Amino acid sequence: MQKLNKILKGIKYSGLADSRNISGIFYDSRKIKKDSLFIAIKGFNVDGHKFIDKAIDLGANAILLDQNIKNRHSIPFLRVKDSRKAMSKIASNFFGDCSKNISITGITGTNGKTSITYLINHILKYNNYATSSLGSLGFYGPNGIKSTGFTTPESIELQNIFSTLSNGGVTHLNMEISSHSIALNRIDDIDIDIAIFTNLTRDHLDFHKNIDEYFSTKLKLFKRLPSNKLSIINTDDPYSQQIINQTKSKILTYGFNNKPDIYPTNVKMSLIGSQFEINYKSKKFKIKTSLIGNFNILNILASVLACNIMGIDINNIIQAINQFDLIPGRFESYRKKNGGIIIIDYAHTPDAFEKILSLVKSIQPEYKITTLFGCGGDRDKNKRSIMGSISEKFSDDIIITDDNPRYEDPNEIINQIISEFKFHKHIICNDREQAIKKGFKDLNNNQVLLILGKGVEDYQIIQDQKIKHSDIEIIKKLL
Repeated sequence: MQKLNKILKGIKYSGLADSRNISGIFYDSRKIKKDSLFIAIKGFNVDGHKFIDKAIDLGANAILLDQNIKNRHSIPFLRVKDSRKAMSKIASNFFGDCSKNISITGITGTNGKTSITYLINHILKYNNYATSSLGSLGFYGPNGIKSTGFTTPESIELQNIFSTLSNGGVTHLNMEISSHSIALNRIDDIDIDIAIFTNLTRDHLDFHKNIDEYFSTKLKLFKRLPSNKLSIINTDDPYSQQIINQTKSKILTYGFNNKPDIYPTNVKMSLIGSQFEINYKSKKFKIKTSLIGNFNILNILASVLACNIMGIDINNIIQAINQFDLIPGRFESYRKKNGGIIIIDYAHTPDAFEKILSLVKSIQPEYKITTLFGCGGDRDKNKRSIMGSISEKFSDDIIITDDNPRYEDPNEIINQIISEFKFHKHIICNDREQAIKKGFKDLNNNQVLLILGKGVEDYQIIQDQKIKHSDIEIIKKLL
């Protein structure tokens, strides 16, 4: 229980807030409990202000809102300028501002967030740190893995997680920070110690108006950091210098180019792993890993910097990386009995497509490549033909299928994907499971089947239904 006037500390509002007890805070009226605060938020599909009466019927004893709604009830109506922004501060107050008790590393960028989060968590665990991670693969807490449904959850869920971790003795949290979470004020009141920038390429332009707004949103994370915090920046990315110029934080850099603080040399790569040397603090360290691609080398470099700053000896970091297996759904590879190779990856942006397809082509130029993919519905439509063109550039055969069509017509999505095709080397199979079975059946020696877009997702979203589907499970059964 918390006092209403205390959890509103730092919030500008109109209305009368007394010292009544608040048992919980909710933005979903269906979850309301007795004596709780209901925060009405105007969402993209649903306006919480329409459910105020329902929330009161279920036991809410205070309402926070940002619309001019007359109070016909006996409980406080507290009006703020922006309910979502206020919710972040209220959540922090209610759960005890526990992010200050944990060393938090936040990773943002178009690609690489999940991999770096997973890598850092592995290194910390290997070195006996009490650590947890949060992102696309779920929340790794004291009681195991839990799906959150978001790359970065809403502020109430986040602050609840920090409280749980702090009370459970966890000292470190590594979390993905999406552009949505920055724009929607989910991370406003989090004490982030290290912020990592991976890269910025076309994505989420259904949400952000253009690439400049997308970058400006990412930039906010670094502009907020004070001088006692740290930014780790990929200098290979053209946006890196703007971040370096506008953050007050300390800076460390990584990359292949531009003389960063850490960089790789003597890179050797195959479809089953990579070997290279890390150059750091005028010393060289050998890495042998199952991770493949220059993008994964960059992910490793960022992870090394973060963990070394946290106090782990560089040699212990290298040992942890050399014993690292794989990142679920990220370049996850399997071999068919006849020698054919299947690679499952979450790649769902033009940049990720270019990187993974060019990587396979460069490592095994003589291998025939079949690429299987679709594009998500109710998302950036303009990237569909771009991804189609990239797949055609590198692939010998293409299987176009469905990938979370949501409320869009799957056939219209497919027509947009193939609209810029110049050749006739594709087939269409809407049923994703049947498409995978087709690709697997036709896969022979010296061939690669790339199954892109879903990674570890275990569902297909059709309209408002989540239907069970897993690319990985289908391949495992076929093997």
